[in-house]
Formats: sequence, C-alpha cells, structure tokens
Amino acid sequence: MNTIYRFVAATVFAAAMAVAPAAQARMSKALNDTASTGMNAIDHVLQKPLGGPVYEQKRFGDHLFISAGGAISAYGHRPVDGFRPGLQAEISLGDWITPVHGWRMNLDGGVHSRFTGEDWKVFGAVSADYLMNFSSLLRGDNPDRRVELIGALGAEYQRIRYNDLWGNELGLRAALQLRFNVQRNFYIYVEPRLSLLAGTRFSDDDMRRFRPDLSFNIGLGYRLLNKQERLSGASQFDCAPDDHLFFGVGGGAWAFTRNGSQEFRHPNGFGSFFAGKYFSSAAGLRLKGELGGIGGNGTPHRTLAIGSLDFVWNLNSAFGGYRPGQVFDMSLNLGPVLAYAGNVKGNYYPGAEASITALFRLTPEWGIFIEPEARMFTRKFTRELDACAHGPFLSVSAGLRYTIGNFSHNHPESYADFLKARNNFLTFAVAPSWRRRGDYGTGFVAQAGFGKRVSPLSSWRISARGEVFSQAPNYMSLGVDADYLLSMSTGMAGFNPDRVFDLSAVVGVGGGIARRSGLVRAMVEGRLGLHGSFRLSDALDFYIEPQLAANTMLNGSSRHWTPELRVMAGLKYKLGTSPGVLSGLAAGRYADGRNFVSLTGGPTFFSSTFIDKPHHLSGAIDASVGRWFSSVSGLRLGYTADIITRQKSKGKRPYIHTAHADYLLNISSLMDKNPARRFHVIGILGAGAGFSNLSGSLPGLMLEGGVQFRYNLDRGIDLHIEPDVSFYPNRVVISYTSDTRFVMIPRIMTGLSYRF
Repeated sequence: MNTIYRFVAATVFAAAMAVAPAAQARMSKALNDTASTGMNAIDHVLQKPLGGPVYEQKRFGDHLFISAGGAISAYGHRPVDGFRPGLQAEISLGDWITPVHGWRMNLDGGVHSRFTGEDWKVFGAVSADYLMNFSSLLRGDNPDRRVELIGALGAEYQRIRYNDLWGNELGLRAALQLRFNVQRNFYIYVEPRLSLLAGTRFSDDDMRRFRPDLSFNIGLGYRLLNKQERLSGASQFDCAPDDHLFFGVGGGAWAFTRNGSQEFRHPNGFGSFFAGKYFSSAAGLRLKGELGGIGGNGTPHRTLAIGSLDFVWNLNSAFGGYRPGQVFDMSLNLGPVLAYAGNVKGNYYPGAEASITALFRLTPEWGIFIEPEARMFTRKFTRELDACAHGPFLSVSAGLRYTIGNFSHNHPESYADFLKARNNFLTFAVAPSWRRRGDYGTGFVAQAGFGKRVSPLSSWRISARGEVFSQAPNYMSLGVDADYLLSMSTGMAGFNPDRVFDLSAVVGVGGGIARRSGLVRAMVEGRLGLHGSFRLSDALDFYIEPQLAANTMLNGSSRHWTPELRVMAGLKYKLGTSPGVLSGLAAGRYADGRNFVSLTGGPTFFSSTFIDKPHHLSGAIDASVGRWFSSVSGLRLGYTADIITRQKSKGKRPYIHTAHADYLLNISSLMDKNPARRFHVIGILGAGAGFSNLSGSLPGLMLEGGVQFRYNLDRGIDLHIEPDVSFYPNRVVISYTSDTRFVMIPRIMTGLSYRF
C-alpha cells in the first residue's frame, strides 16, 4: 500500500510540475485575454475560470451597428407545387455590450408565403434579439476577423392584414448569422431564421394556431468603430479635395403595394434628378425630383411628379470615419415628400419617405448608385390614384452620381487651356417632340440661345424657344429657358478644347406663354437632358441634346404636368472671350463702313392672337438706313409694308404700314473682339407706329424684337436673314380681327445691306 501511495504521490507531483509552467504562463495573461489564450476547458476545471473579453470603458451605443436586408420565407407551408414564397425587408439597430454579448431591435415588413389561388398576407413586425458572437467566444475578440458566426434568440410581434381584416401574432425566434466583414465598419450577412408564431386565425384560413415562419435573409450592415479606429486613416472633412456638393441622375420603376390577389400593380417607369450637400462628414441635405407615369391594368394612366427634401445620413462616415476614397458608400435618407398627380381630384399629396442609397465609386468624383425607396402618403393618395392599393409606395432606381471635386488639383493643366479657349457660344437648334398624354401628334421645336462656359466644368445658357404641335388641341408655346450644363467628359478626363466629343448633363427651367384649345396662359417647365457636342472646327460644333421635359399651363381649372420628349439637333458657334461692352471700333470691316442701307423681304404669318384664327401666310418688304456707333451698338430707321392675305368674307386686302426705329446689338462682337469676322449675330429691339388701309382703323404703337444673322461679303455688301416679330394693338386692324386685343406678325426676312 505504501508503495501504491508513493507511486500516486510521485505521479501527482510530476503532473503538477509539468502543468505549473503552463499555468504560470497562462496566469501571466490578463484574465479576459482570450485572444491570446483561446478557449480551454482545463481553465474551467483546474483553476478559476478566465473572464470573457470585455470592452474597456464601455458606454451605451459606442459599438452600435445598423443593418438592412431582404428575405424569402415559407410561412407554415412546404415548398410543393403551387407554392409562392413570401418576401420581406428588414432594418435592424443594435449594440455589442461585450465582444461576445449584444442586442438588436428589428423592424420587418412584407408578405407571407401562399399557394396559387390564395390571397397574400401583408404584415409588419417588430422584434428584439439577444446576440452571441461564437467567434469571439471561442477564439477571442479580433477586430480584423473576416468571418464571424453569430447566434440570435428573441421575441417577435406581427400585425397582419388578410382579406381586408387585421390580425395579431406573437412568438419566439432563433437565427444563425454568418457575417463577412468587407472592411472594419462594413459587413455582408446571411441569416437563416426560424420563428414560431401564434395569434389570429382568419375565417377562411386553414393555418394552425401555432405556425412556423422560416426565412432566409441576406443584407448589408455597418458597425461603429471606436474613436481610435475611426481616426486611423480617416480624412479631415474640412480639408477634403471637394466642396461636398453632389448631383445625380437616374431612372427606375415604381409601384403600389397591393392587397387581394395582386402584390404589386404593373410597375411604371420614372426619371429622377437630385442635388445635395454634406454639411458634416456624416450629415447632409438632398433635394430630389422624380417624374413618371402611374396607371394601367384597369386604371387610367396619369402623370406623377414627386419632390422630396431628405436628411442624408452617410453610414460610411458615421460608423467608420470620413474616407472619401472608399469604393463602396452607403447612406440612409429620410424626409418629407410631396406628390403631384394629374387628372385626379386632389392633385397634391404630402407624405414621408425612407430610402437607402448604395454607391459604387468609379472615380473619386463619379459613381454608380442603386436606391430602393418606400414612401407613405395619406389614404387619399391611394384612394384617388388606385382604389385597390394600400400600404407604402415602393420604387427602385439606378443611375450616375457626380461629386464636385478639386478639379484644379486633379487636372491643373485644364485651367490654362480653358483661359485660352473660346468659352462664349451661341446655339441654334430644331427638334421633333412628342407628348406622352393626349393625341397632340408630332411637335416641332426651335431654339436659339447664347451662353458661357464659366469654368472647365460648368456652363450656363439662356435660350428663346418656340414650339407647335400638329394635331388638336393645337398646342403652341413661346418661352425663355435657362439651363445649367455640367461637362462629364471634362470632369473625368480634364478640359480639352480639341476634344472630338464632349458629353454634358443638362438641367433647366423655363417659362413663357402657351395656348391649348383656344386658351392662352402662362406656362412653366422643368427638364433634364444630355448634351453631346461633336467638334467640327475651332469655332463650330454640332450637337444632339435629348431632353425629358415636364410643363404645365398656370391658372387653369384642369392644370396638370405633361411629360414631353425632345431630341434637339443644332449648331454651337463659339465666340471666345468678351472684350467688354464699351470696346471701340477696330480696324476691320466696320471701320470703313459705319453707315448702311438695306432692303429685305420675306414671308410673314399674320395672326389675330398668338395662334387663334385667322391664320394667314402673308408677305412683307422693308427698307432701312442705319449707322454703327461702335463694333457693338448701332441704330436703324426704316419703313415696313405688310401685305396681309385677304379673308374670303372681306373684299379689301389689308396693308399695314409701319415706321420704326431699332437698336442693334452685335452679340458676336460683344463676346469676341475679332475685327476680321465675317459672320455676325445681331440682336434687334425696336418700336414704331403703324396704321392700315382698313376702314375704321386707327394708328397704333408697334413693338418688335428679333435677331439678324449677317454674313459680310466683299466690297461692303452684306447678306442677312432676320427672323423677327411685331406686335400691334387691335385698333390698327379692328375690322379684320374681331374683338382681339392685339395682333402679331412673325416674319422671316431675307435681304442685302450696303455699307459706306
């Protein structure tokens, strides 16, 4: 026995001596340092268990995370023939108390699965989960770990709508989340989840009181880094190489959420444009406009316009510090929204919206985005636009986003080229146009404008525009447009005046007067487009500009926005740098010929109002004498005889005689001091007195405006084309135009001038 005792004692002593160094080494580690020691069951048998990993100076919310995703689900059904899976979306917010233990709150919504022929069950849910990070539990806390396995246990409440009835469900749920950390603050997750629910049983529902809900979720998430992690490698917001302005253009589809046997109606397309600015690294504002159609499949087609002002929360910066160079960026947008719908009783509908914008950067300035969005309006919105609709109004869009960067830093050579280039320009374009609503036929648009490239990236343009459509209700309009052009080619590759092709984005507004079905009213318009310019020479470009516009006539009982597509094609004449309005005459073609006489003639279009009958194609001749006081300014005096086509019911042909004085502004010389120029664009503004040969007519004041395109031939002879329009009071031709207040005579005059 003593021998046995001695053997046992020796064995225990030897084992103790062997374990002591390891235990001493292990005890030299911090009690919560499982990253170094790992998980060892002996720690829980031969000594006091080591503590789990903890965060030093833990505060509430300092390890916050937020995630959003979607799922397909099976709600009490087996996936056999006729099975239709459910669809749902979720957003979660949580916090890690320790590297192992945490919590999250969740909002879910969607539709439960069903079989063919059954109605959808629409639901919204709120839930709370306890989280355990098995990777941190077994292998210690490691912020650089790429893959983590996380378990969740929680409770869930659902509010369900089925066949216009409401019900409630309550239950427990369990999930296992596999998380892949793309970067320290951004992760992708996959999460199978099982919920066991009990609650309301609907009258024609064969579901049991206790029913399982199995779902497969996938999504994205952000986790908040601590202060040291956020500052490491981050940029200073105030010192960033951009001014935090961003713009975007895109398009997508939107649809109502449906009850009954349909989930969504057939989606309709829309276009969008937004502009915004970040005021801090994580927070900004965004103004967005969208225009598209809604309707079909049994409901009328209508125009739908939506405007919103969103608070933008940049999740990249909020959770990981300001890093503008990261390839992937995501933001959460929340804000008020106002919708306008045509041909409905209410027209305007307020609401609220929430969306997530995922951005993939191609360059520091350019990126591609996708944005799912949900909006909630008052019940009036769905009732008046689609009586079968309910719930949120959903959309998804994709497009291109541009952030104004430090152009001089990225392309320092561009400014030298820009200052030497021809940056003032004139544009002349025509286009066919089509209206989405109504049978207007094909339209015709003519536009003339002038503009300036104020930086290598930005240009502005002011244009006069006229438009007419071929069929009833005989829509016509005259207006002035203001456009902003952003050169995407220059933003990506720098300024190059010799570039063969330059692509710009266009956004603009316009206003004027329009006539439809005999009514003349004020008109406003907004539009988006692209401007593709092909270089023909140093001074001349050919451009194509597709535009998507929406316009409306004001002060009408049935006012609505009408979408319109135009494809403008025209010429851009580049003038160069302005010499100033007071520049004198240079030695050139005007120096030896300030005085001139001219003779012109051409067709006219007489109208009792802008387009009301009678319409008569007529003719006119004009003789003028004038003088140029400088290369920019001149004056002419003249006489015009308009020969109006005779009405069938009248026996006398009207003649209108006009004496006029016009101020001439040479726009070409105003913008580009070039004495050798042969081609000139001259603006005309004048007034005079007119009278006719009709009985009972009285003299009246005439006002006119136009533009002259003049080409200098040799020996002081000039050839010119002059479109203009004159306005007369009704008293001049009162017996010819009934009770209208004024008449207008547009003319296209062609002639010759002689300088001496």
